[in-house]
Amino acid sequence: MKVKVCVGSNCTLLGAMGILDQIEGLKDIVNEDMDEFDMEGLDIEVVKCLGFCKKTNKKIAPVVVIDDEPIFNATGQTVMEKIINKMRTQ
Repeated sequence: MKVKVCVGSNCTLLGAMGILDQIEGLKDIVNEDMDEFDMEGLDIEVVKCLGFCKKTNKKIAPVVVIDDEPIFNATGQTVMEKIINKMRTQ
């Protein structure tokens, strides 16, 4: 699973670093406590700008992309839920 976290200025100001910390923390928790999930397939990429904000006048930051599916106005909770649900179906 490929997870891209935008850390452009808008996304960073609106919480992208906290989301990134949560994703990395999830890897640590799962590796220690939850054998049913394979976190080795989780590839986290930090991207300076994904360009979504420039294409619209709407407020969509922070942006996280999971397997080419963008999540606009991302929160730690929505991103974690999406990652865990995708791990369960793999």
